[in-house]
Amino acid sequence: MRDPAPAHLQRRPVTATARLLLGGPVALLTAHDRGRDNVMPVAWHMPVATRPPLVAVAIEQSRHTADMVSHAEQFALSLPGRALLHHVQYLASLSGADVDKFEATQLATFAATHVDAPLIAGCLAWVECAVQEILPFGDHLLCIALVVAVHVDPRAFDDRWLMRDKELRPLQFLGDHYYTLPHDVLEARLPGRADAPERVLAERAAEELELTREARERRAERMDELTRELTAGRIVDIDAAERGSLPLWLPTPGVVVPDFALPPEATPEADERGER
Repeated sequence: MRDPAPAHLQRRPVTATARLLLGGPVALLTAHDRGRDNVMPVAWHMPVATRPPLVAVAIEQSRHTADMVSHAEQFALSLPGRALLHHVQYLASLSGADVDKFEATQLATFAATHVDAPLIAGCLAWVECAVQEILPFGDHLLCIALVVAVHVDPRAFDDRWLMRDKELRPLQFLGDHYYTLPHDVLEARLPGRADAPERVLAERAAEELELTREARERRAERMDELTRELTAGRIVDIDAAERGSLPLWLPTPGVVVPDFALPPEATPEADERGER
């Protein structure tokens, strides 16, 4: 039996999936085709393989960029930070079929090393891509591309995003005209080879059993010692002795145990009368 859904959940249309899965770095996709440059922000992109290094970018089929990338079979991704926040939003509102976006925004660019598409200055990282395959899915084209060059600003990225300076963190898209910047770097504990759940659980169970066995043995030894002390006439508070707050023996009879009846042959009075 499964538990019922929590009462606070709310239903959303299936189209909300696209927004739910957002949160990765925004990329400014640049393309060069038939003597013209164009740029558009993209958020639907992901790595798909490491050997060879492949990435996928989904571009709506109606976009001017989709036609340029399909014809040129290459593109570049420039990953902006906070400084280009308003440029990113402005570029998303324009169509390259109607206006030269670089002239409109006056964005500075520099030459890529392996593709014709320009790279946008002032970004944090750049990826040059050669298209391998384009697949239509619904209203989008999925462009599978081979990564042919990567460049980074080392202040922002080493073998991961560093997140040290707020101005050097990758801009992330949340939907509409809302964006965010990553905040904290959280370091998770790396599991060891012995950290397989079934092994850990078995070891913990064995430890508990061993501890229980040892506790029983220690308690039996302590009760034996208490019995010897009681028999000798040195009466102690049993509960306090078991908690360790009193020694197991007292040099002289002193603490009478409440609600603890000794057999007559074990009482100090009987011992004094020689009745033990």
